[in-house]
Amino acid sequence: MAISGIGSNYNNVYEGTYTTQKNEAVKKAEKKEAGTALTGNVKDSEEKTVSDYDSYLQKNYDCMSKGNVTVSSEYLKKCSGDSKKAKELEDFLKKIPELEKQGYEQLSAQNKALGGTVTYYQQTWMIHKDGSIQSTVYSVTETGMTNAERMKKSMDERLEKQKEKKEEEEKVQERKEEKAEQAEKLDGGTEKVSVPEVPGQEITVKFVEAESELAAKAMMQKEKLEDAYHPKFDMNV
Repeated sequence: MAISGIGSNYNNVYEGTYTTQKNEAVKKAEKKEAGTALTGNVKDSEEKTVSDYDSYLQKNYDCMSKGNVTVSSEYLKKCSGDSKKAKELEDFLKKIPELEKQGYEQLSAQNKALGGTVTYYQQTWMIHKDGSIQSTVYSVTETGMTNAERMKKSMDERLEKQKEKKEEEEKVQERKEEKAEQAEKLDGGTEKVSVPEVPGQEITVKFVEAESELAAKAMMQKEKLEDAYHPKFDMNV
């Protein structure tokens, strides 16, 4: 008996299976490309949002346009998508001129007491990814004393103030302990602890005394925030 059609049917089944697998592979590849494109579009959109917000800050706040303030890319991204954080950042930027004025007046008064005059003052600000703030004051002071003499005098005065502060803190602590003991007696052994108010955002300030304005500016150029935001430029423009 002759057998026919087996090869033909096998080829049809094989070709059908192969075509199905090929179509599925093509669909997966297209889906992956679409997903990649979508991710890229999202990233581009986020970058555009951050870039637009940075441009807004540069336009509206002199401290940003002058380069006195550098902001972490991560923190700027958070602010661009969070109105509450954006308000906190902008409220701080508004305060910078007054903070710098206060800093200059305090340093001038301090150096005047040491027989010197501040001839150059510049303050920079770095806002880290967690929102913490670090500021550096670069200054030049003219004085009849040498830098070593002035620094020694300043250090002696600082140590004296620290000593006075420590003594005052010890007195305050003693008063707190006395009140706590009294409260314990009155409450039958239950101590009441008063919770202090949460302090405002702290700013870490570093002072750098330079020999000249040129030296101060050179040191400022070396100051860097590792993840500072820098806008990307469109190479197609």
